[in-house]
Amino acid sequence: MDSAREEAFGPNVGLFRRRPTGPQRWYTPVAAIDTTHTSHNIALTACALGIAMGAGLSMAYVCGWSAWGVFGMYVVLVSAYHMLEYLSVALYNPERLEMGSFMFNPDVDNGYMMAMGMSLAEYAVGYGGRTPGVIAAVGLGAAVAGQIVRTLAMVTAKTSFNHYVATRQVADHRLVTHGIYAYERHPSYVGFYVWSVGLQVMLQNVCSAVLFSAVLGYFFVKRTKKEELFLTRFFGQKYLEYRNQTRSLIPVWLTRDRDIRFANNNK
Repeated sequence: MDSAREEAFGPNVGLFRRRPTGPQRWYTPVAAIDTTHTSHNIALTACALGIAMGAGLSMAYVCGWSAWGVFGMYVVLVSAYHMLEYLSVALYNPERLEMGSFMFNPDVDNGYMMAMGMSLAEYAVGYGGRTPGVIAAVGLGAAVAGQIVRTLAMVTAKTSFNHYVATRQVADHRLVTHGIYAYERHPSYVGFYVWSVGLQVMLQNVCSAVLFSAVLGYFFVKRTKKEELFLTRFFGQKYLEYRNQTRSLIPVWLTRDRDIRFANNNK
C-alpha cells in the first residue's frame, strides 16, 4: 500500500511534481495525464469530466432550449457516459479496472474520437440554421434511455461484464440471465447504440446520424456474432436455451449447425 501511494503521489507525479532547476522548468507541466492507472491520473480525468459536466449544465440552464442549450446537454451526456463507464467497473468489477475503463479510445485506433469530432464539426457547420424542436427532444430522450440501459447492463452483469469480447472463460464469468438480461441478450450494446445515435438526432446531424446508425449497426452485428459463438463455447446448451428464449434488438443468427460445431470444437 505504501509503495502504491508513493507511486501515485510521489515527487515526480502531477501536482506533486518537483520542477527541474534548469531551463526546462518552464515547459515541465505541473499537472499531466498519461495512460498509467494511478490515483493522480484518475483524479485529474474525473475532475476534467466533472468540470465539463458542470459547464454543460450551466450552458443548458442559461441558454435554455436553443442550439447552445442543446450543445450543453450534449457535453453533459458525453461526460456522464465516460464517468459512468469507469464508475460501473470500479464499483462492480474492480479487478478489471484500468484507465481504459473511461472508454475514451475503446477501439484503440481513435475511431471513436474521430467520429465524435466529425459530429461536432457537422453541428458547428449547420449551427446557424438549427432550432431545436421535437426531433431534438426525441434524440435527447433516446440518449438518456440508452445510457440508462447500458449502465444497468453493466451493474447487473457485475464481474461477468467486460468491455471487450472474452475469448476465454475466467473463474468469475457467469451466464447472466436475470434483470435486464431477461429481456435483451445484449443490453450494453443496444444501450450504446441508442445513446450514440440519439446524440446525433438531438444535434440534428443528418449525416452523422445516418453514418453512426450504419457503422455501429455493422460493428455490433459482427461483434455480437463473435461473442455469441464464444458464449456457446463457454456455457454450451445452457446458453443456447437462453438465446432461444430471449430476443435481441441486434439481428444475430446462431442457428446453423456449423456455428454450433465451431463453438463446441474450440472448447
